[in-house]
Amino acid sequence: MKRASCLAAPLVFVAAINFAGLAIASEESKAEQICTDKIKQVSGIHNLRHVWSEQIGNHKFRVHGKAVPGDGHKWVFDCKVKRGHLKSYNYPGPKHHAKDDDSNLGTALAVGAGLAIVAALVASADDDGSAKSTTPQPRKSFLEDDCLERLQYRVRDEHRHAARVHLNNSRVNGHDLVGEAKVRYDHTGHHATYTCHFDRHWRLKDSSYYLY
Repeated sequence: MKRASCLAAPLVFVAAINFAGLAIASEESKAEQICTDKIKQVSGIHNLRHVWSEQIGNHKFRVHGKAVPGDGHKWVFDCKVKRGHLKSYNYPGPKHHAKDDDSNLGTALAVGAGLAIVAALVASADDDGSAKSTTPQPRKSFLEDDCLERLQYRVRDEHRHAARVHLNNSRVNGHDLVGEAKVRYDHTGHHATYTCHFDRHWRLKDSSYYLY
């Protein structure tokens, strides 16, 4: 009986690992579906390629992909999905909706043409390696989400585990997101200023804050 019990324990452990892996894969697949549905809705483009995702937190995923409108260009998009809910998305490309009225058609074509030129320049620079261009700036809310997560992690690590951070008056300055914040722990509120540094692809590199 004792030997059977000893053999059962590793089997239970392996089963638990397999179940956790399946759960993460299911969450990841759902995150990709949520993101692609949103991009199709926003862009009017249904040809989405190279869709993949990465886990960036507890039940939180960043989904990447390319929208291909059929004119030879590929527009990079990404989303953040947490616990099955879209937190933010970034799609800098043109929108191809059949219901656009005639009054907006000329403007849409002009904007699309301008964006296409930018895309071509970026693509050529990336292909031959002779020049490097920055990725279009995502929505501020997209940057705030990354920044808040990093700042809250730092404050909790350096002060109190239960600390909560709320960003105020944020603005983009170059590739930095700067602003003020309200930090609360030990039943006391603190004011702070902060800076989050992003690289040329708008990936968060570092953060700093000052409590006063």
